[in-house]
Amino acid sequence: MNSNRRDFIKKTCGLCASVVGISILAPALQSCSTLTYVQPPISQGRLSVPIASFVENSKLVIVQNKSLDYDIAVVKGDDGTYRSFELKCTHQDNSLIATQTGFHCSLHGSSFSLTGKVNNAPATSNLKEFKTSIDSGIIQILI
Repeated sequence: MNSNRRDFIKKTCGLCASVVGISILAPALQSCSTLTYVQPPISQGRLSVPIASFVENSKLVIVQNKSLDYDIAVVKGDDGTYRSFELKCTHQDNSLIATQTGFHCSLHGSSFSLTGKVNNAPATSNLKEFKTSIDSGIIQILI
């Protein structure tokens, strides 16, 4: 009887731990699931990203190019404007993790808002912002 009780407790605790773990991870995974990645070529010192790259309710598109040391985040503002930021932590050279709510450095915990401003130290400088414009439905990023 004692071994049956022990088995029951192990199975029940394992199930509870799984449910709690999934409930904790689900929001984090959901915030990553809607990210769109594009890989445009660099032409005349610019990256061109179609506005259509922004899927429904998305505020963020990640631009990747092998010629760049770091990815670039293009953020759609509530006012319909677009801004672009280098996904490089300003505390130490490290790539940032992007979510629909901001950017996070896994090295020392710095975080940044979607407007590029520092949310949490040790970073003290905002993200590098690139000049961004729109031409015929295409977001132009001057790099």
